[in-house]
Amino acid sequence: MASIMMRRLAAFFAALFALGSVHAEAAAQRGAYPSLAKRPVESLDRTVPAPPPVAPAPVDAALVQQVDGLARQAMAADAAFQTQIGQGRSAVAAAGGAAPTSEAWVNAQMSISRLDSTRYDSVAALAGLDTLYVDRQAGDDAARVSADLATIDPTRARILALVDAQNDALDALRQSLRQP
Repeated sequence: MASIMMRRLAAFFAALFALGSVHAEAAAQRGAYPSLAKRPVESLDRTVPAPPPVAPAPVDAALVQQVDGLARQAMAADAAFQTQIGQGRSAVAAAGGAAPTSEAWVNAQMSISRLDSTRYDSVAALAGLDTLYVDRQAGDDAARVSADLATIDPTRARILALVDAQNDALDALRQSLRQP
């Protein structure tokens, strides 16, 4: 039993000696690892400074005049369209179930064609606004491009809605007629 005890004690001291040498090696290598202390670069302020405010470009008076002219053209065409839409609805209602070769059907088609012709100026004004919008996007000065597009876009959106409403009204009239 004493010999077993001696062997266990020898094994215990051998393990302690081995752990001590591992600890000594770790302490020697500790100098090779970087420090966990705060580095100077970590103390720098990393917030991005706010960009300086961009001064808006002055409004181009010629562009404003051109956009206003196109808007007036579209509004006048829409007013004429709204005046004639009642006649178109009456003609289509009269041709309700009529055959495509009947006089009522032909009159309804002619009324729809007149309406389509009447709204031409509003469609042309929208095309002019679209052209201006695309042309002004090609500028080099970002502030100028932004100012120009801000001048065109609200009017362009309003005229686009107007033309879409005209398209919807014409489509509804066309769908009410029998097709040949």
